[in-house]
Amino acid sequence: MPLFLRLPKASLQAYITSFLGFMDIKVGSQILTLFSLFNKIAGFYGIIAIFQGGTIAQLSLYIYSIATIPVFIWGLKVISDEKPGNVLRYAHIFILDQMISTGWTFLFALWWYVYAAHDGKPVSNSSHQAGLMTLIENLESEYRTPEEMAKYRHQSYDPSTPDGQKEALRRSQAANAIWKEERSFAMIVLIGGWMVKLYFALVLYAYALHLRHGTYWMLPLSKSRTANAVHASAYQAIPEEDDEANLSMDEDANKPTSSNSL
Repeated sequence: MPLFLRLPKASLQAYITSFLGFMDIKVGSQILTLFSLFNKIAGFYGIIAIFQGGTIAQLSLYIYSIATIPVFIWGLKVISDEKPGNVLRYAHIFILDQMISTGWTFLFALWWYVYAAHDGKPVSNSSHQAGLMTLIENLESEYRTPEEMAKYRHQSYDPSTPDGQKEALRRSQAANAIWKEERSFAMIVLIGGWMVKLYFALVLYAYALHLRHGTYWMLPLSKSRTANAVHASAYQAIPEEDDEANLSMDEDANKPTSSNSL
């Protein structure tokens, strides 16, 4: 089955002819792929969560990120090779990766907005993480005064005592006040990041279609336009749907008519 992408008459490549309006769309495709690749490489650092009591969802995300690194390296290659079929395949994979990543983002956001307590209590998921928190506090005590340590340190308290209940209430109120200030901004960041990745996918699709229809070399921001015009004259382009219909009609009109001789 041929890998074709048919779009409406107001096709995507008519609207996206550059990256961010001032950069060659090919260079933009490479930049967004490098950005995604660096994001995947961060999975190597996130994998240490297994030693700090990370959840299964976190570990699965890091493992998935590491496993998909070769795909994005391949994506860089096909973008440079300017092969429309492979670039289109890579664009399909890119949007699929975004859908999968969106699932994890939704899962983490659901936990953070619905199930997280935001009560100011220190949370340690394992003994290793608790030991790391203690180590950090010990290092801070080397350059902070006792008054500063009393202010910043998560001191233990007994919630069954009156003083402990007051301390728990104070921490809960402070944590909720901070959460009310930050939750709207956090949601904007999540939605904004998702929209940016969607734009990245559209840029990849537009680049693939420009290559497929032979219009990339004629774009205003394509590099070396003089040399590109020569390249475009010999470029094997696939016509758009309307062009294919017109071409078929022209061929039928130009066919010679023959009559049977008696």
